[in-house]
Amino acid sequence: MAKILITGASGLLGSNLAVVAAAEHQTLGIYHQHPLQIPGVDMMAAELSDPRQATRVIAGFAPDWVVHCAAASEVDRCELDPAWARRLNLEMAKNVAEAAAGVGARLAHISTDAVFDGELGDYRESDEPRPIMIYGETKLAGERAVALAHPEALVLRINLFGWGPGPKRSLAEWFLERLEAGDTCPGFTDIYFSPLLAQHLARALLELLEAGASGLLHLPGHTCLSKYEFGVQLAQEFGLDAARIRPMSVGDAKLTAARPRRLCLNGEKVESVLGRPLPELDSGLRELRESRGMFPSRRQAKAGAAA
Repeated sequence: MAKILITGASGLLGSNLAVVAAAEHQTLGIYHQHPLQIPGVDMMAAELSDPRQATRVIAGFAPDWVVHCAAASEVDRCELDPAWARRLNLEMAKNVAEAAAGVGARLAHISTDAVFDGELGDYRESDEPRPIMIYGETKLAGERAVALAHPEALVLRINLFGWGPGPKRSLAEWFLERLEAGDTCPGFTDIYFSPLLAQHLARALLELLEAGASGLLHLPGHTCLSKYEFGVQLAQEFGLDAARIRPMSVGDAKLTAARPRRLCLNGEKVESVLGRPLPELDSGLRELRESRGMFPSRRQAKAGAAA
């Protein structure tokens, strides 16, 4: 049994990781604004963008592993408030990495496919990042700060879907809420990604930590598809009317931040480390349906994720 500290434990990945980790490990979840109860997980509020708090919290728990999921992930808000994005995506990452290194803890830092410009797709770890928005820029800066502060850290670039505790809805939850209400909703036909179910991602992440993995890895789902296609397959899995999803170009949405068009990640390197193929989307959608209600007390969000 390892001692695992998870930052951003009330977010989509952090909460799912805490559920999975608590089955076998002593787990402490750190949240900022949204308290959450998960059986078997101790929870603590902290402001990790304050280096003193980051040091105090991590040294106090003395974890074997730290998984840094916390970030400023609201893409359009990052564009409007770059200082906020830098504080949470760069400075907080640096603080957590330094604190983890200070107690000799192994570190997994969660990054994003948005460090790329989306011109090519099928991105490998060796491809040069070229972010086109503040969110991607600050996440890339965070990757580099982590590498300097904790050279043995594992840095994972991801894109995920799943059930979360709220208040922010994931893309899958946003589609389902609209479709189950009988509403129409847009789905971008020209934004491609390779999402991985949060539970699948959490299990793979723990495998990588147990295997002693370090350095940069892409951890995507095996299926590359448009967000429109994702919505259609999601609707079909849940027995909903996929015709209510309207094909739409991202250019017609008038979003604040530019969106990279082709962000699918190549997962061959991580598959060689794990010794198995990454999951296909259909298996993730099936488990999503079967695990509905995993966060029964989730707050109903008032603002949704962009499709």
